[in-house]
Amino acid sequence: MLRPTLAALTLAAITACATVPDPCTPEWVEYKTEKVLTSFARSNYGEVHRLKNFADTLENGKMGPLTALKIPGMIDDFKKLAVSFEKKALPELNAAVELCGDPQTLIPAFTGFLRKEGVGEEVLEWVEVLGTFVQSSST
Repeated sequence: MLRPTLAALTLAAITACATVPDPCTPEWVEYKTEKVLTSFARSNYGEVHRLKNFADTLENGKMGPLTALKIPGMIDDFKKLAVSFEKKALPELNAAVELCGDPQTLIPAFTGFLRKEGVGEEVLEWVEVLGTFVQSSST
């Protein structure tokens, strides 16, 4: 019984390795960004979830006294998230940019990730604008 299980695990490992796209292709950028940002989202689930709920509350116009009391906590969550992103996700993303030489290639994958996480279109528009700015300032 151990041999079929071991064979299945070995086949799964080989298949997983074979599915990594070639570096710096659009598929690789999407794969790499998804991998980094998914790991980041998992390790910061609590903060991401609370910020998303808070944003939903604000967008739905449900700002009341209890929501106002949550603002200091939301600021702390945002700070923790930013520090975590800077220490964990950003170095991996920067390594991918250095490998491929163009930070602009990460913008579509990043906005796609944020869209899947439920970030609103207004914020995504800003991310795209900032991505355009990064491209024009780096040339």
